Amino acid sequence: MSVKIVLRLILALIFAVSAAIFSQLIPPLPGGVSFTIRALLTLAAGGIGFVVFPEIARSVRVITITTFNFVVHRVSSEVSNQVVKLTKFNTPFSQPIPQVGSVAITRPLILDTSAIIDGRILDIAKTGFLSGLALVPNFVLTELQQVADSGDSLKRARGRRGFEIVEELKKVKEIKLEVWDKEQNGKQVDDKVINLAKALHGKIITTDFNLNKLASISNIGVLNVNDLANAVKSMSLPGESMEIKIVHLGKDSSQGVGYLPDGTMVVVAAGADKIGQTINIEVTKNIQTPAGRMVFAKELD
Repeated sequence: MSVKIVLRLILALIFAVSAAIFSQLIPPLPGGVSFTIRALLTLAAGGIGFVVFPEIARSVRVITITTFNFVVHRVSSEVSNQVVKLTKFNTPFSQPIPQVGSVAITRPLILDTSAIIDGRILDIAKTGFLSGLALVPNFVLTELQQVADSGDSLKRARGRRGFEIVEELKKVKEIKLEVWDKEQNGKQVDDKVINLAKALHGKIITTDFNLNKLASISNIGVLNVNDLANAVKSMSLPGESMEIKIVHLGKDSSQGVGYLPDGTMVVVAAGADKIGQTINIEVTKNIQTPAGRMVFAKELD
C-alpha cells in the first residue's frame, strides 16, 4: 500500500471520528433515525477526508515551505545586521575604536599648524562645508605655542591668532572639535600628523605644500585649504577685459604684476613701466600652478 493511500485513510479516519463525536449532539429521534443520521455523517466525513487529502497536503506543503523560507530570511538578515554592527564598532584589526572623552573617533579631520594659523578654515567651517569630528593634536598646539612665543612680532601675532581660531572653531555647530592629547610616534610635527592620520584613518586639513605631498604619497586624504581657495576663484577667460593696478615687476623685467580682488596674480606683458598705475588689460591665457591660478594679459590700446 502506498504512503499516499495510508495518509488519506488516516485523514479519513480523523474526519470520521470528529464527525462521530460531534454527531452526538443530534437529539434522539423516534425509530432509530438519529443513529442513521450519525452513521451517514460519519461516513460522509470520512469520505470527505479521503477526497480532500491532496488539496490539504498541497496547502500544508506551501505553508511549510513559505514559513521555512521566511524564518531563514529573517535569521540571515539578523545575522548580517549583527555582523555589520560589529564591523562598524571595530577597527580593521578588530580593536576597539579610539575615543576622545565620550566621542568615538571614526575618520576624523586632523588640523595641522599651518591650517590653524592660516585661519580660513574657520570661515569654511562656518559655511557648513565641513562636518563631523575635528581633532587638534596636542603636539600641534605645542608648535602653535612656540610660534606665539616667537621673537618675531608677525609670527607672534599669527600664533596668538591661531589659538583664537581654535576657540572659534569650538563654537561651530557643524563640527565637534576635540584635542588629541595622546603621544604619537614621529620626529617632526609633520611625521606625527601623518602617523596619527594613518592610525585613525582620518584626513588632514592643511595649507602646507610639503605635508600635502607627503600625505598623498602615504595614501592619506588631504583637504588643502589653498586648493579649495583656488577652485572657487572666478575664471578669467581669454579675451576678457578688465582693469588692474600694476604693483611690481614680474620675473621678466618687462612684465608688470597686479592682483585680482581674490588674490589671483595677473602678469601683464610689457607692463613694467606702468607700476603704480591702473590700466585696462585683455586676458590672453590662464594657467594653474601648485601655488595657485595665474592670469596672463596684455595692455589694451
